[in-house]
Amino acid sequence: MTVRLRFLIVFLLLALVSSAASSPISTFGQDEAYNAVQLGEEAISLAFKAVLEAENAGANVSGLVQRLNEAVGFLSEARVLAANGSFDREVAEFTSRCVDVADRVRDEALALLASALAHRDFVSRLSVAGSVVGVSVFLSFMFLSWRWFKVYYRRKVLDLRPEAVDDADA
Repeated sequence: MTVRLRFLIVFLLLALVSSAASSPISTFGQDEAYNAVQLGEEAISLAFKAVLEAENAGANVSGLVQRLNEAVGFLSEARVLAANGSFDREVAEFTSRCVDVADRVRDEALALLASALAHRDFVSRLSVAGSVVGVSVFLSFMFLSWRWFKVYYRRKVLDLRPEAVDDADA
């Protein structure tokens, strides 16, 4: 559980307990609603940045984007309720859902980012190893080809030299 989520839960519980003690009907003040909406916006912002980083690293984030849109929907509901003057548990409930979904999306995006970076590192190392092996095989092949050609040249081409004939014998 992240620090912000713990803070939001404690904040919401304290707000509900203090407002329940002051009146029989629990109310949620305008400032508390504004603060809850701000926490939701911050959670969505952090989740969006994590999803963007994971996407830039090459991870498949299509499912995360859908869930991030769900969190934005919860936040917009909370904003509408707060703008209409409904500062009750519904605002707290929608912002709490928003923060929960956004935090889960952020955690999964960070896990996907780590996985994508590890995969990219593995592919990079594999590419370097493949290049080293490929260059070694190519140089060995070229060396063996040169040795074979050198032996062939000595045997076939140098043996074709004309021999000196002694004119006295003729």
